[in-house]
Amino acid sequence: MKFGILGWGKIARTQLAPAILEAGHEIAVVGSREPGAEQIPGLPGVRWRSYEAVLADSEVDAVYIALPNHLHVPWTLRALEARKHVLCEKPMALTVAEVDAVQAAAEQSQRHMQEAFMVRHHPQWHMLRDLPLGALRSVQIGFSYDNRDPANIRNRADLGGGALWDIGCYAVFAGIWLFGREPDHVRLRATNHAQWGTDVHAHGELGWGGDACLQFYVSTQSAAHQGVRVLGERGWAELAVPFNAPARVSVRQCMDGGTSDKATAHELAPVNQYVEMVRAFASTAQEGTATDLSESRAVAQTLVRLRHSAGL
Repeated sequence: MKFGILGWGKIARTQLAPAILEAGHEIAVVGSREPGAEQIPGLPGVRWRSYEAVLADSEVDAVYIALPNHLHVPWTLRALEARKHVLCEKPMALTVAEVDAVQAAAEQSQRHMQEAFMVRHHPQWHMLRDLPLGALRSVQIGFSYDNRDPANIRNRADLGGGALWDIGCYAVFAGIWLFGREPDHVRLRATNHAQWGTDVHAHGELGWGGDACLQFYVSTQSAAHQGVRVLGERGWAELAVPFNAPARVSVRQCMDGGTSDKATAHELAPVNQYVEMVRAFASTAQEGTATDLSESRAVAQTLVRLRHSAGL
């Protein structure tokens, strides 16, 4: 499969482009509004083009969209209209109506569309969901980094920036992944930057029924940290690096009242979650699998509800 890439930010350069090649596919062209040298470093034979030229290229089978958040849906719709399969960075959409528009466009074009939540392709998340912990009662998630550059897209409210959109979407995804459905109730407390208008700290709570809860903290101006701990009726488990997972990770599990020093560490075989995501996307696209954005819709709906609860 030949890919075109829209946007050439850090994730596209350091993760997705290498993953596409490692998965056995080709990069035909890269689209950028600010192309540098005609030749793209590290991609011999690949040239810069405009976004429009990428979509018009008859050799391009699929497009990976790595643009700022507010451009995800407009260019996804244009790519589908051009009859390209689409892998779009998260958050794919900023409203539920946008998700529905993309679903309809994918069905109309008969092309496959997928949101790029790479974590769902990492075996540590599958193990976490499958461990015999009993009925889940509590999930705690932390994800933060420190970025104080006012020009960075993550700190631009007009571009869909902010902690909740950028990394809070992972916490929401995790809840829907673990509990199997959208939460019944949500609550968010957020702190906005005085000048930028983006949320830089956000404390959230998602609830399922009366006795299952996920609490999260995400921040763009705190020490770099990430972690997930899940507590069930019979045991607990944790992921030390749940989102930016290195090649080698382990899942810690403790059962029947055991303390942390008694936890078992399940070492997993090395895996690149971006490569696995590309392989899964390409396989479903080539097989003609119909697009199902129900999970993306649930994530978007929950994020919108959280923002509403905090008055964002």
